[in-house]
Amino acid sequence: MKECNAKAADKKADERKKFMSECLSAKPVKEESKGTSQQNKMKECNIKAGSLKGDERKQFMSSCLSGK
Repeated sequence: MKECNAKAADKKADERKKFMSECLSAKPVKEESKGTSQQNKMKECNIKAGSLKGDERKQFMSSCLSGK
């Protein structure tokens, strides 16, 4: 709703109503796949972890992968 409102800011009356209807009924774009998304997150976290080792790395990776 918020995104559609922002995109419809310049539209008025019937044009806005039609746009909002189409925008709100649009299906969200799917990610390629959950696996690919998880793999990308793992790559990013590995890069950020750098030279961490042992328990420190394990703790960092857990936090990074969970999005904390």
